[in-house]
Amino acid sequence: MEEIYFRLLFEGLEEKAKLEKLVVFFHKELGLDNNRIGSLLTTPPRVLWEAAPHKEALASLTALKKLGCRTSLEPVLSNGAYPFVMPERHHKLIKRELSKIIRCRSSMLVFIVHVEPGAERKSIPSLIGPAETEFAEHFRESDTVVGVDDHRALVLGFATGKEGVEPLERKIRQSLRNVLDTDIVVSMGWALFPEEGRSISELVHLAEKKRQEAGPEVSQPKPDRCLPESSGAPAILTRESPENPLQICFTKARGKIFKRLLEMDPETLWMGLSQLPQSRQEDFLARIPLGAPLGPVLEQMIRTQPTIGSDREAEQYFEAMIHQMDMQAGLEDRKRTREVVLSRMRRAESLPTLPSVASQVFNIASDPNSSAADLTTVIANDPPLTGKLLKVVNSAFYGFPQKIGTVRQAVVILGTEEIVNLSFGLVASKVFDELGWKHSYGPKNLWLHSLCTALLAQHLCAEFPEFRKQGIFTAGLLHDMGKIFLMENFPELYGKIYKDITGQDLPFYELEEEKFGLSHAAIGEVLAAKWNLPAGLVQAIAFHHRPHDAPGHPELAALVGLADYLAHCVQAPEVFVEPSPSRPPELTFGHGRILTGLLGDLDEERLVLMCREAATVINENQTLFKTFETES
Repeated sequence: MEEIYFRLLFEGLEEKAKLEKLVVFFHKELGLDNNRIGSLLTTPPRVLWEAAPHKEALASLTALKKLGCRTSLEPVLSNGAYPFVMPERHHKLIKRELSKIIRCRSSMLVFIVHVEPGAERKSIPSLIGPAETEFAEHFRESDTVVGVDDHRALVLGFATGKEGVEPLERKIRQSLRNVLDTDIVVSMGWALFPEEGRSISELVHLAEKKRQEAGPEVSQPKPDRCLPESSGAPAILTRESPENPLQICFTKARGKIFKRLLEMDPETLWMGLSQLPQSRQEDFLARIPLGAPLGPVLEQMIRTQPTIGSDREAEQYFEAMIHQMDMQAGLEDRKRTREVVLSRMRRAESLPTLPSVASQVFNIASDPNSSAADLTTVIANDPPLTGKLLKVVNSAFYGFPQKIGTVRQAVVILGTEEIVNLSFGLVASKVFDELGWKHSYGPKNLWLHSLCTALLAQHLCAEFPEFRKQGIFTAGLLHDMGKIFLMENFPELYGKIYKDITGQDLPFYELEEEKFGLSHAAIGEVLAAKWNLPAGLVQAIAFHHRPHDAPGHPELAALVGLADYLAHCVQAPEVFVEPSPSRPPELTFGHGRILTGLLGDLDEERLVLMCREAATVINENQTLFKTFETES
């Protein structure tokens, strides 16, 4: 009978752990060095032994328990089926996923991912702990992420063929960088079922062989993305750091200067971009407008890394361009204005406040011990809210054949999440009532656009109930809340932006960043965090124009951004007081990648059809606008 082998997992220390004796045990009995011991003690869980006979593993388990360790054993395969030690539970999980693929006659990509710390780090979190959970959250429910050991993970993804390799590989690298938040060395290999193998063992061996042949790729650490520490609030800003002229051009160019870069021929652009780390190249590519001819050309260049010109030639060229555009002076002006904005944001009286009933609704929604009766009570105690809510649930938007007469009925029929979204939307309109900004695009239009975005975001999620549960209606409703702060606190400068936008081929948020050093999305993040909204809503508001930059919930942010784009494209005259002077916000190359993963290809024809469908949705819900209407 074949002997069963076990691996030993270190899960942490008890309060009365004998630390000195434990370190000696690690040194003498297990042969661990100080770096490995430090990683074990600071970032459990971790693998202590990969495979040992049960009797030997149990003896170590008993000894470690006496020293105050929390440890566990799990059976592993020891028959050579895999090129590394594989826990039996993971083997069964992978076989189950393969069976699903076989039943639906589809294809599956099997990725092996190996991660090591970069030159500046001694260790990274284990991929069998919280990092595994966070890593898995970046993928679709149809994909499977398995943390095999401290440095290795398997990613199984539905695919239609080899064309799915590059997007999934890119997503894996980006997700690892977001999760581990440090410089890391990543190597990957893949195999495609059924074209390259029909058994799990065969697929994994082939993927591991490709990984070893490809070698590692160093992932550059991302810059810190936060407001200055003294602000006490998160945001999507980047800390200032000394950079060379090329980095200045490609990372800090906004508005008209960024447009100037996009107008260059690809070879000239690549002369400068090729001198930057590949992660910076990918970040620049993600900002290019979706559908721009430059996008696919630049994507190919980033993949193949062609050599064009010397480093010094590139620097001299872009130094001249920076001087010609007076970019340094513009950056200094932007930095000073941003500091003024941040200073104003630190004062609580400068920020819009959330109506108390909205806070109560969200507190109930986030409390696992609350009930539907608690939500019913809060809404029923606000008669205006009750009246508006019943009007909405009895509108054509829901189309129930029988009239709903009470809040309790509405909660039972629609569910708690839906009622929370609607209630929050109805009371949030009061924030717009307080806005007295009287320039060409006033609070009435801003509110109507926000409501259109919420309706369209809800409509886009017909096949994604998980996003409806996360509150995508509320995210759509609040995605432009940062504009309220800018309108109220900087009316003259903000009015000038609206005046300048006429006739310019630039999205509005690009001009905001050019003038203020940050956009309404960054300010919206601060407001959402101040109001203690769920993390998904905060991320969707902060990154609805650039979901590829979102450290979490990029799909939710991408759908809100698409709804925002469609609402701007529609601009129904029967709804809006007057059209916005600005052009619709652009969908970017990075935005398109995320949406393609959710909705399929988004070419120009598909977007035109989506705009027509959006117009129909808005026109069919005219009565809903009157119910939500503010007093502005």
